[in-house]
Amino acid sequence: MALKLNQLKAFSEVARQGSIRAASRELGLSQPAVTKAIRELEESLGANVISRGSQGITLTKCGDSLLQHARLILAELNLAEDSIQQILGNQHGNVSIGVGASIACELLPDVILKFRQEHPKTKIKIKEGQLEAHLEQLRNGEIDFSINTYHSGIKTSDLVKRKILDMPFVLVTRKGSPYENARTLAQLENCDWLLPTTHSSYLLNLFEKMAEQGLNINQSITCESYLSGLNIIAKTDCVALMSAAAIKQSILLNNITCIDLKEPLPISSYYLMHRKSVSLTPVAEKLADLFIKQAQPIFKNTSLLESSTNQNADYLII
Repeated sequence: MALKLNQLKAFSEVARQGSIRAASRELGLSQPAVTKAIRELEESLGANVISRGSQGITLTKCGDSLLQHARLILAELNLAEDSIQQILGNQHGNVSIGVGASIACELLPDVILKFRQEHPKTKIKIKEGQLEAHLEQLRNGEIDFSINTYHSGIKTSDLVKRKILDMPFVLVTRKGSPYENARTLAQLENCDWLLPTTHSSYLLNLFEKMAEQGLNINQSITCESYLSGLNIIAKTDCVALMSAAAIKQSILLNNITCIDLKEPLPISSYYLMHRKSVSLTPVAEKLADLFIKQAQPIFKNTSLLESSTNQNADYLII
């Protein structure tokens, strides 16, 4: 069996596009050339990897397995090429990163500004989301590193984890909401909670804290978008959990207040994570270093954590 790079590229693109025609257009090849590459791939493997039907192309069980490896192989080759070119002084290249909303609000703008000043020819792709959404992308090489919260229950033994900062979280609701004067988690158990689809690493800490008190969260609203979430909070009586950094950036803060709980919420720790098996490219390492340096002066003073839940403030100063 001798798989060829052009076969893996054709297969990966067909899987991504869902059709030979779209894949051939994206690859700049004729449809017969893409079809031939797929056929030769299947002959080499001795197995069918795609199935053609009235609804288009789907992957077989063998195809699903192959796709994971094909994507990783192609990503590794791109990383190798970028890394060599950067060592030679060519600053062209690509960096793909994943960040949580709090990092996007607090660190990302200044980091990108500094990075672009030093590496104007490097293309940057940013994916916002929680760690769970980034894990597969980290492992298959789609993103170089992720900065997010981490929980010991999430398996990350194959990743390098560098803690870069601690960040306070707050519970927020609309000003005038019946829950704005709540002082305990028990008073919030039956309210409408707005939370992401997946249970982020930090949310697991909160769920554990509530479970210790025999409490459950009524997640009645599911929302992945930070901006959409803020707009919903500003117009409804729901309660949401957000970092103080994310809230202070909001133009909607005059409609949103922090709930001043008597019991402190767990502090959120953020880690920069990347694969152990592959070193970051020089420009990706540079970008990672900028995030680490930008995070160092933030939240050093513990008094900042104490003031972050002051509901009487029109905005949060952190």
